[in-house]
Amino acid sequence: MLTKIPQPIRVIWQTLTQESQTFLVGGAVRDLLLGEIPHDYDFASARPPAEVIRWAHLQGWQAILTGAAFGTVTLRHPAYPNWPVELTTFRLDGAYKDSRHPDDVQFSNNIVDDLSRRDFTMNALAMSIDGQVVDPFEGQTDLRNGVIKTVGDAAVRLREDPLRIWRAVRFVGKDHGGQPFTLAPETQNQIQQNGLWVLRISPERQRDELWKLLGTPHFDHALRTADMLGLLSLVWPEWAATRGFAQHNRHHAYPVHVHLLATAAHGSSEVLRLAGLLHDIGKPECLSLDASGQGHFYGHEVIGAVYAERMLRRLHFDSHTIQHVRNLVAHHMYPWESVGEKRLRRVAREWGWDHVEELWELRKMDVVGSGTAENWIEESVVRERWQSAMVKAGEHGLKPAVGGREIMMWTHLQPGPEVGQWVRQIQDWIDENPSRNTPEQIKQFVEAHLGLS
Repeated sequence: MLTKIPQPIRVIWQTLTQESQTFLVGGAVRDLLLGEIPHDYDFASARPPAEVIRWAHLQGWQAILTGAAFGTVTLRHPAYPNWPVELTTFRLDGAYKDSRHPDDVQFSNNIVDDLSRRDFTMNALAMSIDGQVVDPFEGQTDLRNGVIKTVGDAAVRLREDPLRIWRAVRFVGKDHGGQPFTLAPETQNQIQQNGLWVLRISPERQRDELWKLLGTPHFDHALRTADMLGLLSLVWPEWAATRGFAQHNRHHAYPVHVHLLATAAHGSSEVLRLAGLLHDIGKPECLSLDASGQGHFYGHEVIGAVYAERMLRRLHFDSHTIQHVRNLVAHHMYPWESVGEKRLRRVAREWGWDHVEELWELRKMDVVGSGTAENWIEESVVRERWQSAMVKAGEHGLKPAVGGREIMMWTHLQPGPEVGQWVRQIQDWIDENPSRNTPEQIKQFVEAHLGLS
């Protein structure tokens, strides 16, 4: 396992251990035991922070007290300034009245005391520099069995910081021998009984956990777990309206919430998974039944785009991600199967190739997630038509070879709406046949419409 740790971190760890026994703790040990490469390296020792800072300065290291109340010092080795590590003093935590931080801490000389305050057994692990694992709560057994279990009383541990509810669900998405993790019965039971605690968590912290969840190997299983436990409905009332909502449509085998989860399961990126999760969020508001009892959802993509933006803003997602997902939801019903090459060239110009590629993937996700088809059978036809449209555009490009200045010169117009109308008319003419997109042919087109040729 130690060979997976980068050499700078090993050097830093070795130096720290020469002064006082220093353990690698928490998620890094967990990830190493799972065969993964950790992203962060946190250490713990019995040394109080003031002593750590004095020692670091004598060694020529940079030391910053980044968690004064909790005994955490951030250290930078002069030879490895880009490899900061955190060193925390062994401690016991007091009560958590703010549902996030302990009101007080008590420093300790015992690594087991420090591990006893951790959230889950698989995170209550420490490793010495010689690779020996300290495991007082059988976290290694739970890792081998793929079980997420709290350290001590589940109700107490989750109440201390309700974000642990989201963390537990996110850890469901981790990989355990090719399978997702599962919640221990007592952990699941306490989440089901006390899910309302998540409403105490800031939107930003919930957003970050959801985004990390979407990046786990078994994110689909984690999302289904979040839905089963009622977390998605608590965070998003709009989601609650989709649960069990029958679609009454031969193209859909599932109620809306199951379809949303099944669609998200096929996304290749976090943003596509998020778009898949929300693409039909507007359906419950748009259902209409025809004379035969078939359900229709006219305009649900428009309502859905508004809802998706509102839902993501509620969790304080950044504006770029919000707009990205909103556009995917708004455009997910675009009729790719029926449009011609002229329209495809216009779409490429107005939306961009990347957006079109994502929309095609979302269409496939949507179809497969319906439960009535294994693939989007028209995909190859659409891609061939697209390729033909782009080849014909070729070197001539998709945007007019002239701008407003040339148009004003030829038409003797002043800047204003009429110039814009000419640009749109020229663009439409070029979309029909991109080979026309040369200054000479565009000038002839303008002159012909002015009666000058």
